[in-house]
Amino acid sequence: MASLGKQLRKTADELERQVRNLKAVAEVDAWDSKAGKEFREKASGNVKKLEAAFKRYDTAATAFGTRVEEVGGTYQDKVTASPRNYASDLNRAQEIADAALKEAKDAEERKSASQKSLDNLSGQDATDKDRKDLEAKRKAAGDEIDAAREKINDAKRIRDDAAKRARESIDAVINHDSLKDGFWESLVDDIATITSWVATVCGVLSLLVGWIPVIGQALAGVLGAIAMIATLINFVATLVQVAQGNADWMDVGMAALGFLMMGVGKGFSKIAGKFAKGTLGRLGKAGAARTARQVSRANKNLRRAAYKDVKLGKGDVLKSLKEPFTEPFSKAAWAKNLKTLKPGSGNWNAAKNELRLRGDGSVLKGLPKSFSMADPGVASDLKSVKMGTAALGSQFDAAAVNQISKTASRLSVVGAGITLGGLSLDGNLQKMVGIG
Repeated sequence: MASLGKQLRKTADELERQVRNLKAVAEVDAWDSKAGKEFREKASGNVKKLEAAFKRYDTAATAFGTRVEEVGGTYQDKVTASPRNYASDLNRAQEIADAALKEAKDAEERKSASQKSLDNLSGQDATDKDRKDLEAKRKAAGDEIDAAREKINDAKRIRDDAAKRARESIDAVINHDSLKDGFWESLVDDIATITSWVATVCGVLSLLVGWIPVIGQALAGVLGAIAMIATLINFVATLVQVAQGNADWMDVGMAALGFLMMGVGKGFSKIAGKFAKGTLGRLGKAGAARTARQVSRANKNLRRAAYKDVKLGKGDVLKSLKEPFTEPFSKAAWAKNLKTLKPGSGNWNAAKNELRLRGDGSVLKGLPKSFSMADPGVASDLKSVKMGTAALGSQFDAAAVNQISKTASRLSVVGAGITLGGLSLDGNLQKMVGIG
């Protein structure tokens, strides 16, 4: 604390020096021109801000203290000493606590020794005087332990009172000076903070719920849209903070990059979704094959899809990358997802039944079999691909279908990674997982 106080004092002294310099410049009339007058006006205006900043650092340095002032003397001297700075009072409390701890340990050893001697006394060898002496020693040691506890409580009180005084003195200066944020500054800051957390939480949840059958994609779509809108609002709020002088252009760049990364990540996942849906369509046609010739043709189409026709057209790619930025503002997309999630629509029961089916009659067993880190737009389709491949039997080329599924999975995981990267730029994701 004393080291921190020295740093604060050094900053306060430098601010005070700059205040003197600006005042001196503002009082010079020799530079009698339009530029000189404007410079003096700006210098005069900045003096008040620097004086307020100096007052903050000066108050904090005084509250913390730049060195530890020893009290010395007995325990009673330390307890009754007048309050000083936080570092000195904290040191005084620590000295009392250290001494009390040592006294408690010594008393505990004597108490244990007396108890052990009492336990070893035999009825023939012991006298009433011996027993009473040992009991008295045990009681005296116990009283010393209680006294040590009281001393530690005194140390805690000194520590807490010192912290309260330092906090109150600092709060008093920062809550009543010209540097305190006004209503609009506080409002924008609150909006930026709230939208940042909303974007992080909803963005992460949108990546974790897509595997749920029937409702997962709609639920993830709603959460993802909320995350994108919150990220956009956060970007606008950051721009306003730059105008207010409470943020810099690097913050704007990070907010913009986070928004773009979330959109691009979801775009990759949509491309993956087209692979998965294409595979499902080819599986449906293969499932209708009955003759050997039809099976041969179906396998040929599956292999072509797996190893030759994997690439999408340029238009499909651009559309997939564009959709994440437009869907959050699409009335049709919201209506479709909310309709799927509407209570009483039967979709929730359908999801439960599908999990039960995948778990051989148990919803709980169906959860791990359904879970996937693939993006919401493709997770359920990939599970259906896996189950559909198994249902076709050994006569069909399962390896080709699995290849398409792997390609979609890789694209989906890449998309999820880019999205998570965008979410983590503001540091909230790090806080959620307990790092940073």
